[in-house]
Amino acid sequence: MSFNIKPISGPNVWRGIDCKNTDLWTHRLSPGVMSEISAVVQEAQSKGRNQYDFRFELYEIPRLRTELKVILNDLAEGPGFSLIRGINIDTKNSETLKLTLQVIGHHMGLVGPQENHPRSIGEVRDVRPAIRTHYYHGGGPLPMHMDPIDAVGLLCIRAAKQGGESRIVSSAAVHNAILKSRPDLLNLLYRGFKHRRRKERSNSGSSITEFYCPIFAKIGGKFVCNYIPRPIRWAVDDGLVNLSKAEEEALTLLDVTAACENLCLNMDMQPGDLQFLNNRFIMHGRSDYVDFEELEKRRFMLRLWLTIPSWSKFPSNMPHSDVELKTTPA
Repeated sequence: MSFNIKPISGPNVWRGIDCKNTDLWTHRLSPGVMSEISAVVQEAQSKGRNQYDFRFELYEIPRLRTELKVILNDLAEGPGFSLIRGINIDTKNSETLKLTLQVIGHHMGLVGPQENHPRSIGEVRDVRPAIRTHYYHGGGPLPMHMDPIDAVGLLCIRAAKQGGESRIVSSAAVHNAILKSRPDLLNLLYRGFKHRRRKERSNSGSSITEFYCPIFAKIGGKFVCNYIPRPIRWAVDDGLVNLSKAEEEALTLLDVTAACENLCLNMDMQPGDLQFLNNRFIMHGRSDYVDFEELEKRRFMLRLWLTIPSWSKFPSNMPHSDVELKTTPA
C-alpha cells in the first residue's frame, strides 16, 4: 500500500527549541469569570452534587465561553496546545476543582468519560497499583502518545518533588522529520497497526481489531496523528500479531523522533496551571521524577477529556472516544 506523502505545513508544525522563549500560548481567565464559575460550583455543592451527578450543562456563563475561544483557536488553528495560568487551587479541595473543570469543559465542548464514568474527571497520580492498567495511576516517565479523545486538559494540583515535566511535541513536526530521514517507513505509519482491544471492551468477540489503525492520516483535509502505543504492544505481547523488522523499525523511529530534544517542549507545570492539548496535533509524555512518599504530597493532576462537536469525526478504523456516539477506543 502506497500513500502520497508530502511535508505538513501550518501553525501546528513547530519545534520545541523555537517555543521556549515565548508565552503566546499562555492565557488567564478574568477574575470576574472565575467568580462566576465559583458561584456555579458553590450552588451545585450546596445541593449535594458531586462530579458524577453535577448537571453542569444547565449552566451558561457567556463571558467564559467568550474567553475560552482563544484557547479553542490555539487548539484547532494554532500550535495545538494552550495553557491557562492562575487557577486558584489554594482554598479548594479536589472535588471542588473537579466541578470547576467540568464547568470549563462544558463551555468548550462535551465532557468525556474517565475510568468507566461517562462524564467525569480523572486523577493522575502515583497510587502504586499492583497492576498498572492505566498510564496515569503509576509514577515514572511516560513515552510520547496521544489520548483517544479530541482534547485533553490537565490541571496541576501538586508538582513532583523533582522532575515530572510535561513533554509535548508537534506530531506534524515528527512526521516531517521521519519523511526526511526514513520516508520508506512512513507508509507503514499511514497504514497503521492492529490494536488489541481492552478486555472489558471486546464486545465484538474479537480480542484484536479486524482492521489496521492508522497512526498518521488526514481527516476533513487536515493531518492528524492517532498514536496509542500500548494496544499495539499488547497485541504483540499476547501473541496476536508478529511485527516485521520494518514495522518494528517504524515504531522505534516514531518513538525516538517524538522524544527528540529539539522537537519536544518541556512544560514545568506549577499548581494552578491548566494545560490543553489537541490530541490530533500533539503527542505528550512525561519526564521521570522523584515523588514524595506520602500520597497526599505526591504529584497530582486532574484530567479532563473533551469531544469538540465542530471537529471532524474520526473514522471507525481509528479507535477514538466520542461521548456523542458513546464509543470507546479499542
